[in-house]
Amino acid sequence: MPYKNPKARRKYERERHRRRTAERREMGLCPKCGKGRPAPGQSICEVCLERSRAAERARYERARLEGAAYGGRDPESRRRMARERSRRRRRERTKAGLCTTCGERKPVEGGAVCETCREARRAEERELYARRRASGRCGRCGAEVIDKASTCSSCAARDIKRRPRKNAASRARYHARRARSLCVDCSEPVNGAVRCERCARRSYHSSGEHKGMPVHPPRYTVVELTTGVEHGPLDSWEEVAMCLAFESLSRDEVEVIITDISPMMTLTGY
Repeated sequence: MPYKNPKARRKYERERHRRRTAERREMGLCPKCGKGRPAPGQSICEVCLERSRAAERARYERARLEGAAYGGRDPESRRRMARERSRRRRRERTKAGLCTTCGERKPVEGGAVCETCREARRAEERELYARRRASGRCGRCGAEVIDKASTCSSCAARDIKRRPRKNAASRARYHARRARSLCVDCSEPVNGAVRCERCARRSYHSSGEHKGMPVHPPRYTVVELTTGVEHGPLDSWEEVAMCLAFESLSRDEVEVIITDISPMMTLTGY
């Protein structure tokens, strides 16, 4: 008998389990219980699926109460599986012509998500940006910034590096929409105009012609207190932060001089 030898017993049980599973699959039955039919798209029946899910939920809850991440499973393996599921779901939705976020609506022209999901994401990003700026941190990554800069030195350097590619993409999108008689801002159909009425009104109200005398941003010069060496002129606080990062200087080692203040900014500063 194979049961007298534990090693032979395990081998015998594995072989018996494989034979039983193969027989049940040939008969079109659930390989686990051998009673019901497999659920659509699954290898086992719905009863066994629910039992397995309940056991997994209970095990996950026990591990969570013990403070284990991912229910005690291997974190790297779980993250890898989640990324693969996300990529597979994105490919399927893209192939079906659906929004990659919700999978229910059609995406906007030239995009991967629908208008509803895009607006929801923008609202979340605006809220996150406002919270970070209110706490005096970088609006992009949440890192510390110098004085009143909106971004840290790392994000500012990254933006400068991406700017040529971003500008090229914007120009290509502009010409493509003009060729198709679409609004260059929102891609709504227009009759020979550059922008639709809504976007044209917004563009006009944000222009200097509507606001009167433009408020030119000031320029900055960084002066090292120990050597008197000047760096600049610089156009923004982001460039000031980049200058300090590149020169390995702290804020206490320099003086920032603000120059070229526009007359309108002087008048509105009171």
